[in-house]
Amino acid sequence: MAFPRVRLVVTADDFGYCPRRDEGIVEAFLAGTVTSVSLLVNGTAAESAAELARRHSIPTGLHANLSEGRPVGPARHNASSLLSPEGFFLGKMGFREALAAGDVALPQVRRRGCRGILILIFKSQPRGCGRN
Repeated sequence: MAFPRVRLVVTADDFGYCPRRDEGIVEAFLAGTVTSVSLLVNGTAAESAAELARRHSIPTGLHANLSEGRPVGPARHNASSLLSPEGFFLGKMGFREALAAGDVALPQVRRRGCRGILILIFKSQPRGCGRN
């Protein structure tokens, strides 16, 4: 009896976060440990990571990031309650604190089409969690 072939897909998350992480991910891909990556589009090394993916023919998906770093869309040009004065997302904990304090303009969240995702971030993090 022939068994069905099983394929394990291992996706390395946060490709583009920083050059050192990207080097490790490429090394793991070349060794056959990693089969694909998710590119953190607003990561500090996103452009160089995209070039590494092209150079090594690494299958690449996009990592939606609506809570950390700089936005890549129009929000970076406008004042937003979802961003710090420096233009960065508030982070998971910062968003939760701003939401609890009434500092988040919910119409901005709805306009950006990410209300459900941001609320999930808020609800999924246990109170007192030290992660940003």
